[in-house]
Amino acid sequence: MTTQQQAVTATRDYRAANAPAIVRSLAELVALPNVSRDLAAVRRNATALRDAFAGRGVTLDTVEIDGAAPVLTGRIPAPRSDRRIGIYVHYDGQPADPTQWRSHPFEPTLYTAEAELGGRPRPLPADDEEVDPEWRLYARAVADDKAPLVALLAALDALQLAGIEPTREVVLLFEGEEEIGSPHLSAYLRQLRDRLEAEAWLICDGPVHQTRRPQVIFGVRGLTGLELTVYGPLHELHSGHYGNWAPNPAQQLARLLASMKDDDGTVLVEGFYDSTVAADQTEHAALEQLPPVDEDLREALGLAATEAGNALLAERLLLPSLNVRGLAAAGVGGATRNVIPATARASIDIRLAAGNHPQAMLELVEDHIRRQGFLVIADDPDVETRRAHPRIVKITREAGYPAVRTPVDVPIAADVLGAAEAAAGEAVISLPTLGGSVPLHSFSEVLGVPLLVVPMANHDNNQHAANENLRLANLWYGIDLMAALLTMP
Repeated sequence: MTTQQQAVTATRDYRAANAPAIVRSLAELVALPNVSRDLAAVRRNATALRDAFAGRGVTLDTVEIDGAAPVLTGRIPAPRSDRRIGIYVHYDGQPADPTQWRSHPFEPTLYTAEAELGGRPRPLPADDEEVDPEWRLYARAVADDKAPLVALLAALDALQLAGIEPTREVVLLFEGEEEIGSPHLSAYLRQLRDRLEAEAWLICDGPVHQTRRPQVIFGVRGLTGLELTVYGPLHELHSGHYGNWAPNPAQQLARLLASMKDDDGTVLVEGFYDSTVAADQTEHAALEQLPPVDEDLREALGLAATEAGNALLAERLLLPSLNVRGLAAAGVGGATRNVIPATARASIDIRLAAGNHPQAMLELVEDHIRRQGFLVIADDPDVETRRAHPRIVKITREAGYPAVRTPVDVPIAADVLGAAEAAAGEAVISLPTLGGSVPLHSFSEVLGVPLLVVPMANHDNNQHAANENLRLANLWYGIDLMAALLTMP
């Protein structure tokens, strides 16, 4: 039996004997609010993690740039090896509106199954209780991205109890600003470059495949975005007195947004796809090996059809996307008033594929808006500007970052895929790119080594949304995965 096989066996024995305590430790960690922009809360999370790893003999240094959330960095030694890998996890989370949740987002609640399918809340398990792997823990950041931290801690406990040493030194980096675009990550990486040398970095984020099979992902999309504000009258007007006369900014905005995409999802912004790097032969081969999931996904999501004539999801992820993520103008529902709005707002995110530059993509969108007859401004217009121009839009750009793709045949890929397969006990999927965005470009630009994403959360975890959850079977896989990664041959 190889060291890796011994490690996975030891880990399974350990979690079988300690499952309730592991679940409670995850609940304890996710009970700490960790919204990225709440610096005091994020620091409390950093302290909790530093203490938890210190209890396993792993010293984490807290490094903090003024005004930024701290990063934690340290090493898990491998006395008999001179090889080193890096493991990255972020410990911050998205905001959460408690009114939209079944239970409070920072009061972790265990359900007997997926709550939306009839699961019922139950107490956290006591030490003598059997834990059902289909139970789900509901809380903000439980899947994105605190589960890998608890999985690593449990794997360390199991290996230390079994007397199994890691076969490669591991350098750790835990970040507290990922959910706001990692604005200081590049600076941290440059500052800590000498501590972070490794043959590859493994990014613990994202979900497993929609079939529930584990996957190793070789790229992520980039991200940028913008806020649009369209202006109408100086103040809201009575729609009876002024309707059919005063221009309505909500309708202007709706027409503008509709001009950006056709009915089948193709972005109509001129040049939007031109900079995208096409998939190579090895990536196409990986796509051909993916199990079919699209029809099942359409059924599960209540969709009669999807974009581009039901094109494959995995293929669409290799292209940039333009998404209207929010609209606002006056009120609806109980807040409805018979008015012509004074302004209308939209928020757009653009997921970037390999080759797309964030600022260049925003320029393309702004040029498109100008071609629709709008004056584009960066600040609220004064009265003279409003009187002089019938169509005005204020654009507020967001900082962004580009996509990253590692070749699927990079040498370390076989080792990581082998570790995931040892943990899963089945064949693992190779995916050229993840649909979500993680700021891997900072690692690529500063450290210049291969980057692979090793997810563990369930695909239906509701990350970023209300009722985020983690299926315990995925936590068990994550613990086994960490043990297998620590003992790669």
